[in-house]
Amino acid sequence: MKRVVTKSHSTESSTAAAERLADYKGGDPAAAATTTTNSLTFASFNNLALGPNSDIGGSSAHPQRGSPSSGSPDNTEPPGPAPGVLLPSFDMPEAAVVAELQQSSSPVVNKDHLKEKKLSSASLGGTSDGTRPKVVTVKHPESNKPKPTVKKNKPIQADLDVAKEFIKCREEGSRRLDLSKSSITHLPNSVRDLTHLTEFYLYGNKLSTLPLEIGCLVNLQTLALSENSLTSLPETLVNLKFLRVLDLRHNKLSEIPDVVYSLTSLTTLFLRFNRVKFVGDEIRNLKHLTMLSLRENKIKELPAGIGRLVNLVTFDVSHNHLEHLPTEIGNCVQLLTLDLQHNELLDIPDSIGNLKALTRLGLRYNRLTAIPKSLSNCTMMDEFNVEGNAISHLPEGLLSSLNNLTSITLSRNSFNSYPAGGPAQFINVHSINLEHNTIDKIPYAIFSRAKNLAKLNMKENQLTALPLDIGTWLSMVELNLGTNQLSKIPDDIQCLQSLEVLILSNNLLKRIPSSIGNLRKLRVLDLEENKLETLPNEIGFLRDLQKLVVQSNQLQSLPRAIG
Repeated sequence: MKRVVTKSHSTESSTAAAERLADYKGGDPAAAATTTTNSLTFASFNNLALGPNSDIGGSSAHPQRGSPSSGSPDNTEPPGPAPGVLLPSFDMPEAAVVAELQQSSSPVVNKDHLKEKKLSSASLGGTSDGTRPKVVTVKHPESNKPKPTVKKNKPIQADLDVAKEFIKCREEGSRRLDLSKSSITHLPNSVRDLTHLTEFYLYGNKLSTLPLEIGCLVNLQTLALSENSLTSLPETLVNLKFLRVLDLRHNKLSEIPDVVYSLTSLTTLFLRFNRVKFVGDEIRNLKHLTMLSLRENKIKELPAGIGRLVNLVTFDVSHNHLEHLPTEIGNCVQLLTLDLQHNELLDIPDSIGNLKALTRLGLRYNRLTAIPKSLSNCTMMDEFNVEGNAISHLPEGLLSSLNNLTSITLSRNSFNSYPAGGPAQFINVHSINLEHNTIDKIPYAIFSRAKNLAKLNMKENQLTALPLDIGTWLSMVELNLGTNQLSKIPDDIQCLQSLEVLILSNNLLKRIPSSIGNLRKLRVLDLEENKLETLPNEIGFLRDLQKLVVQSNQLQSLPRAIG
């Protein structure tokens, strides 16, 4: 076995770049900084890298509120839509709908379709046959400098002869015309001749206005105008009596054009990423809407008329400046997805409890101090995420009432204890994140009924000890106890036979129990920033270990099996 030992005397900082694509499931990875004095950094085992950069199991730091790049996955902009509406995922409501719409008729070439990046904090290498090359890696303090981004050159489509395209479309009798990403600066008046069109795609051009003649397209059902420079719409659009899908994302609208409120046949309205500050009460006219996206604007309040949209299935008003919701939101009883994250909400109306069909509720990064008890009526929810608020407690029994929950995220709040409700609140839960609170203990037997609990994140709390029944957490796969005040790890840690990731960094540990050698599935063990003087020889039994971090301790020697 190859052995590499280095001594580190420097301060190292690793900060992940904010991803434009994001979700409802994170934010920007927190920066990790460590200062070491005469500490050992070493590597052994197959493909084993030991260094200060361990983000596994951690939660996101607070992204900048209201920023378009604050990390939500649905920042990926899809190409323009075609007719049809499906129920979208929470984090990509518009993308999911548009992807389905684009498949509903003849193919469209979308060479510039953006692809969402998939990131994994636990991507630790390996080959398809399960073998690993014998590579020993020692991370140098300068090894994590960001690498320059490689930009791919995209073919630039020449400006179309739009008038000729119109003639061709009319002669062929095509009901669908796609002129997207064609550098078009204006539409000729001959657009009036395309009265047979039902779908018109103009996204990704340079349009600042539309001709009045656009109102002659009386059979139009889908009009995709995203990624242009529109500041207004012509009143003649009122003639489009059959228009169902209107996509105005990424334009320069400072208000919702009055004509939009007259398009009463609309089922899908995308207004994301404009400069809209005000939503008129006339929104009540659009009673057939099932999808409404007002994401990433400058909206400070919603009108009571929003409650007249009783057919809404998905409503995304995230990344705005809302402080309150109208009580009438409780009338939208068909809602499955309500995204309110990254606003400035101070409270949630009790009428939220009327939304019994709700499966996803986005409340991350607001200014909430409490959650209404009535939310316990929303029993179809499978995820509860209030990360980044100022909540100190939940209504007793709330989580146990939401018995379909599989994921609970209460990180970055003001909790000083576990929510009241006992073991019943975690029966079906797979993942719990309580990072960055002030909790000083994990109650005994709190997970006695949590037979599916695989991930527990208690990073950055004030734990001084672990519960005596830790040995009963048999389904645990990832356990993050970093940045607490733990001085001892119980021998019963050996009972967690499914454990793959164990984070114990930044505690007060002087020793690690020899029983840790029984955790045969362990892949990551982070012991950084403790007071360790020795490591047990039994660590050598961890044959699947891929990452071991021990720097910033008081180690003078290493076990023979790994050193």
